[in-house]
Amino acid sequence: MKAKKRTRLGRDIEQAFKELAGYLRGEADAETYEAADDRLTPVRIKVIRRSVAASTKDFERQFGVPARTLEAYEQGRRRPDAAMEALLRVIEREPAAVRRALGNKAA
Repeated sequence: MKAKKRTRLGRDIEQAFKELAGYLRGEADAETYEAADDRLTPVRIKVIRRSVAASTKDFERQFGVPARTLEAYEQGRRRPDAAMEALLRVIEREPAAVRRALGNKAA
């Protein structure tokens, strides 16, 4: 029977499991790093919306984002694309500027 050739991915996975096993047995230290917590989570999106609008319909009137789309983001059913993330971040920091840019008289 001919031995199967292992792929690089297979070898990397095997090595990762060996390192994990060593860490779990207390034989090795694991590398750590700090990750920026600047993600737009469903909870954060809801906080942004609530800080500028009473409801998703009100947010839609002010910023043009469909209420159902915003609800899907807030419930975690959908993730905003890069452009929507940028808009939400600007709304979070400068809602009046977005209102002015959109010609919203409530600015």
